[in-house]
Amino acid sequence: MTNITLSTQHYRIHRSDVEPVKEKTTEKDIFAKSITAVRNSFISLSTSLSDRLSLHLQTDIPTSHFHRGSASEGRAVLTSKTVKDFMLQKLNSLDIKGNASKDPAYARQTCEAMLSAVYSNNKDHCCK
Repeated sequence: MTNITLSTQHYRIHRSDVEPVKEKTTEKDIFAKSITAVRNSFISLSTSLSDRLSLHLQTDIPTSHFHRGSASEGRAVLTSKTVKDFMLQKLNSLDIKGNASKDPAYARQTCEAMLSAVYSNNKDHCCK
């Protein structure tokens, strides 16, 4: 017969933080989150462009990229190229998750597709 001896040491049981179970994300969910991020980014983009335009009108600097030589004096002009460049900069700052983070070609195509969609749908809002 085997003798089993129990330790006389006392053990403390500490409550540990339980991490929630991560839901399985699909490519569709990731893309929907990316589109939402683009929409939110466009809202901040519109605000930033408005702020830059108002600053330009206050300072009246002729070398600003918002000003064209053909524009009347003291009037700022937003060109579509300025808006597109600024939006591209904002899109590049977004972190597109999923396959885009693994495949640079997919990431580039996704950025270009979102950029063209957002730009074409909202260019009239920024460029009057």
